Amino acid sequence: MRGRKVNWRIALAVCVTVLGTLLAAALLRCSNPAPQPTPPALRQGSAKTSLPAKVRVYRSERKPPPKKHPKHAVKVWLTTHKSRTFRVIQLPRCEHMEAVIAHEPGGETVQQAKKRLGGAAAMTGSFHEPRTMVLADFLQRQGNISSHATTGRWFLAITWGQVSDISDNYLLVKGKSGVSVIALGQRLVPLHRDGFSVRFMNRVTDRMALGLSRNYIFIVQGKSDIWRLAHFMQHELPVRIALNADGGHTVRGKAPVHIVFRWRTPAGRRSLTDGRTSQP
Repeated sequence: MRGRKVNWRIALAVCVTVLGTLLAAALLRCSNPAPQPTPPALRQGSAKTSLPAKVRVYRSERKPPPKKHPKHAVKVWLTTHKSRTFRVIQLPRCEHMEAVIAHEPGGETVQQAKKRLGGAAAMTGSFHEPRTMVLADFLQRQGNISSHATTGRWFLAITWGQVSDISDNYLLVKGKSGVSVIALGQRLVPLHRDGFSVRFMNRVTDRMALGLSRNYIFIVQGKSDIWRLAHFMQHELPVRIALNADGGHTVRGKAPVHIVFRWRTPAGRRSLTDGRTSQP
């Protein structure tokens, strides 16, 4: 009994000591509270304020480079390719250069059509019957059809005097107001047979061709076969598409249809007619 009383007293003393220690620690903590964390802005000592939640900050984007306007110059040069000599005329393809389809039923030379319409350059057009000068393929001026399509060949489209494209889709241009169309000859770039015989393609004769790039128009003239003319257009000129002019073999003689390229007048757009037949 005496041992149990001693153990009880020891346990009581231990409990009182523990409670006293805990009480002292609690009092000390209350007298010295833990420091609160300082906001980042105050810690850095700066007076910056955050942007409102609805404000968005965008990075400046680079502006695309401006489109280069082709130089207003007519360049003419002679060059030799695969033992054939070609004369090349380079014209700017822009709103300052207009194309006019000249139709003289009695026939005229390239130089006569160029001089009559005040052109900077000219070329022959579609195929025709040499003796009667009757057109054999499609011709449309300002939406008015003068000769119907018979072969379905590729054509040059001119919209309000502006060279628009070379295509074979007649549904897009037939009878369209302000659109002039002339069917030319064989496609040279990319080269396509278009039903022509090898004999015709091998024939060496006077030829003219028209090629288009994004900024320039190219007129090529020379005595050649189709193969070498196409190879020259493909590898020596920066064109994406080109056509042979079926009337090219009469470049030294007369033809009823020509394509004349001329500068627009400062006062405004010239008349797009050929001066012989009235057009609306």
